[in-house]
Amino acid sequence: MFPCTSFTRRSLATALMMITFAASTVTGGGAAVSDFSRTWNGRRVLVKSTLYTVLYDEVGRVGIHYNGKQAGLTIATPDGQYYEFDAPGSDEDVVEPTPDRVVSEMSTRFVRAYHLDIGIVKTITPLSLRQYDPGVVLIVDSIRVDRNRVRFAFRRAGEAAADEEFATSLTVEWPVPLSKTFREREGVEGVLRRFVEPI
Repeated sequence: MFPCTSFTRRSLATALMMITFAASTVTGGGAAVSDFSRTWNGRRVLVKSTLYTVLYDEVGRVGIHYNGKQAGLTIATPDGQYYEFDAPGSDEDVVEPTPDRVVSEMSTRFVRAYHLDIGIVKTITPLSLRQYDPGVVLIVDSIRVDRNRVRFAFRRAGEAAADEEFATSLTVEWPVPLSKTFREREGVEGVLRRFVEPI
């Protein structure tokens, strides 16, 4: 057992305060975020700037095949945009300046030993790149707020089963952690409106 000096107590207190502060900046359940979600969830929006989705197949850890999965690629920041594929492994995300380069990287990466250690298997295989151009009408299907990101998932506006399916997503990435009171709302909505406009 190590002696607890005043220095280690201060260090521990500082570390705990930092953890508490970091946790408090995740705004998943605050009243301000709930109001924001109610405002946007279910809204019909008109696409103003093209949004991209990749269609791909995945082979899971135990060899189960998941065909026809979809992932939105567009990440918007106050200063610009880039494209990202969230890979199954936390350290394997593909980040590129164009959606075509994301798909190209997906085609060459994501190989691992087969689940029975017989050969190798391609775990992610991109099939096609879909785009939703200006003028397309989408519906905000869900909103997820994380530490410094707000992810809007969209479905197509239409008839029958098509209007229930995931179409694409747009993630607004803020340069600093979002506050508990979500005082960044106006800025986040400003970034969002570069890509979609409520109708």
